[in-house]
Amino acid sequence: MERIATTRMGLMEVRARLSIARQGAKLLRGKREVLAAEFFRLMNEVVEARTRLDERLAAAAGALTLARCADGPAWLESLALPARRDVAVAVEEGQVWGVAVPKVTAPPVTRAPETRGTPLGDWSAMAIEAARLHEEALEVLLGFATRELHLKRLGEEIQETSRRINALEQLVLPRLGSEAARIALALEEQGREDVVRLRRGRG
Repeated sequence: MERIATTRMGLMEVRARLSIARQGAKLLRGKREVLAAEFFRLMNEVVEARTRLDERLAAAAGALTLARCADGPAWLESLALPARRDVAVAVEEGQVWGVAVPKVTAPPVTRAPETRGTPLGDWSAMAIEAARLHEEALEVLLGFATRELHLKRLGEEIQETSRRINALEQLVLPRLGSEAARIALALEEQGREDVVRLRRGRG
């Protein structure tokens, strides 16, 4: 920080900067509190969604194991090849609490058994169940992807806001406070010297 002139105008300038810096720190603390509340709310949602995903994946893996035992891996692979498809996932940028957040959208993934590229009669009940559970697991994953990305961005923004608060409170405010005290002390000393000179001049 540049050294401010030791004048009353200089003191007023430093005190004005000090006031602005204090207000800025206060606003940033308020922003951090709002972001933190949103972060913890989202974190609970993401934890619940991950739990649902784990449950769906475990069920899907179990169903796939049963289908392999019943139909054989080669037959399941012959069913899987024509059932392959692209899922159109779109990612758009949005704003939440002033934070840029990606938003993930995707069409429904779960399909009716007869729309998987092979005649329904080729599918055993266990193969149909395994396919359905895997598609549902993917839907759960895509469903909370936005919240997962939002949570990550909020965490980054909270860290950045905390760094700015620390810079203000640990560097800027102490320096401005010291500078204001220096100028005030110097002006006070000048005032005393002026009084002494006036007294000498009258004497």
